Amino acid sequence: MRKIVVVLVGVLLISLCLMSGCTENTSKNNTVKDTDGDGYKDAVDAFPSDSTEWSDTDGDDIGDNSDAFPLDANETRDTDGDGVGDNSDAFPNDPSESHDADGDGVGDNTDYYPNDPTRWEQQSSDEFLVTAQPFLNKLDLDDSELRTYANTILTGCDASSTECFVNALYRDVIMNYTCLTAPMNSATLQTPQQTIQRKQGTCEDLSILLCSLLSNLGLSSYLVFTNTHVYAMVSDVNGDDLWNVAEQSLLEFVEVSFGEPLSQPIQQPVTLNPLDILYVGGLENQTYAFSGIIDYMTIEYTIESDQPLDLFIVGSQSDFFILKNGDLANFIPLEEWLQMTTVTGTSPQLDTYGGFILFNNNETHIATANVNLLFKFQPSFYGTYNKNKMTVYTLGGKNAVLLDPTAGDFGFPGYDAEIVGVKKAIDPLTKNYITLS
Repeated sequence: MRKIVVVLVGVLLISLCLMSGCTENTSKNNTVKDTDGDGYKDAVDAFPSDSTEWSDTDGDDIGDNSDAFPLDANETRDTDGDGVGDNSDAFPNDPSESHDADGDGVGDNTDYYPNDPTRWEQQSSDEFLVTAQPFLNKLDLDDSELRTYANTILTGCDASSTECFVNALYRDVIMNYTCLTAPMNSATLQTPQQTIQRKQGTCEDLSILLCSLLSNLGLSSYLVFTNTHVYAMVSDVNGDDLWNVAEQSLLEFVEVSFGEPLSQPIQQPVTLNPLDILYVGGLENQTYAFSGIIDYMTIEYTIESDQPLDLFIVGSQSDFFILKNGDLANFIPLEEWLQMTTVTGTSPQLDTYGGFILFNNNETHIATANVNLLFKFQPSFYGTYNKNKMTVYTLGGKNAVLLDPTAGDFGFPGYDAEIVGVKKAIDPLTKNYITLS
């Protein structure tokens, strides 16, 4: 009986020890441990410290709950939710596209020619669109480098002046790019970047450049087709403001070419000794400068003297030298006032760089005079390039003007007097087009 008791006690002690965890077998201990409390024991939990994950079926270290592709070790995310993993998706943010077989940047679902990188749109049955498409393809409407380049041209423009932007870009192309004479040919077109690099191109190349630059500045631009050439067009401009900006830039160009301001006031007192002759005006060798740049000049004058003076308006400094040398027989002034103390008026139009002569034709008296002269030079461009030659069209309810890159040094936005025939303007974004009238 005593032996049985001992055995029973021993069994009881062993049972209590097992129930209280007093075993020293650590392997058996881990099988019951759950560090992150997610219900999966650490021994079988692939992420024992992450309560949101416990399995990694494809072994890519991304838990199955977070892994959009738990059976594919090469994919974990599908940003656009199109069923194609981001690593394999050529358009990870576009659920309508995932592949680009020809690498042209257009998804295979949209690309009518998925294996041809040179084209992607279905051939149109519209004859005009077929003609326009190669030119539209060369446009670059959203490019950071073109945008930066365009902004470097806008120095001095008010940030809110669309008209200044348009004029600055147009004048830059007119003045800094060579326009090559060539028939319209879609096979030899340049990209805007190529035209900038080469600083030359056909009318079409320069128009593509202008249209691209305008669009990169956020301005609505179009291509305009005629039977012979392609031009750029910009809309949402004010015709009066555009002419004012353009006229100012033309005047500045004339002043640089002429080498002098177009308006020159002279106000000063002068003292003339007996028989002194004073000439105020252009130098003898400046008369040539009027050729092609200045149409004519005028002199507005007010002369007040304390002694009678002989006053003359002459066509050049040569007339002054004739009078100074006493060759009165060959001295032929345009206007004259003899022995006057006060004279006011405006000279006739002079086609040479003339001037004003004051002659103290007195042998004894000194004359003191106040001289007020205003030399005004009329640029010759007004004869051809003026506000009346600006054509403003209506496009989508907004004012629009053509930009002709072949207009020459005095061309301005809206001057299209030399563009003849039917003009069709096409929106490069929508492909909608309209015949201008």
